Amino acid sequence: MEIRGKILTGAAATVVLGLVGHAIAGENFINGLEQQAQTELAARGLDGAHVSLGHDPLSRAAVLDGEVGDEAKQEAMGVVMTIPGISSASWKDQHVIVAAEGEATEKAAPTAAVQTQAANCQSRVDKIIAANNISFRSGSAYVSLETQKILDQIATALQDCDGLAIAVEGHTDDNGNSAVNRNMSQERADRIKAGLIERGVKASLISAKGYGSTRPRATGSDAAADAQNRRIEFRISAANGPQKDDAKSQQES
Repeated sequence: MEIRGKILTGAAATVVLGLVGHAIAGENFINGLEQQAQTELAARGLDGAHVSLGHDPLSRAAVLDGEVGDEAKQEAMGVVMTIPGISSASWKDQHVIVAAEGEATEKAAPTAAVQTQAANCQSRVDKIIAANNISFRSGSAYVSLETQKILDQIATALQDCDGLAIAVEGHTDDNGNSAVNRNMSQERADRIKAGLIERGVKASLISAKGYGSTRPRATGSDAAADAQNRRIEFRISAANGPQKDDAKSQQES
């Protein structure tokens, strides 16, 4: 009887240790997913978005929060959904708008695919822009031969992005008149948009907007800062999704 009791006690202890070990492993797995997601967001310049997962390793549902624009929210969720092991993503206090598997609703599942597609397309275009500088002559919207070659690459990268919204954003430094800067940035964005349409990208999916010097990337008035602020940016999102900082854009228009 005493031996049987010891066996039962030992078995119970083994079960408890197993459960504890499983819990620790699950916690480590969740922490790893959170860290990986945060690293990917930082790499995309989405540091303002923060990711947390529940402590149930079976659900792996990511919840994001932070002070970012609407399109940045969409982009952040798309980035998070590319992390293997994360089942769904949603913004804090909002319904799930990205989901990946099993428990997802029929309506949410295609949204997950679209968000992943948008994140992948954005990544491809970002890599091209990082390696090549779209530049213009001073005070001109003339598209140089070098820029045309860059547009060839971007158009190729966008071939698998059918159905997504592509926003072309023009930006200038803060030298000169603000109204002139805005008009110049708009004309440059329009030229880039036209160049992509000529290369087969659907006109109905491309928008162009010039922001002048209202959204600087670098602070300061030296040549290095000016060079960073004179730029073209691309924002890719679901075609029916909200655009980044819509309210702010309307105020600036």
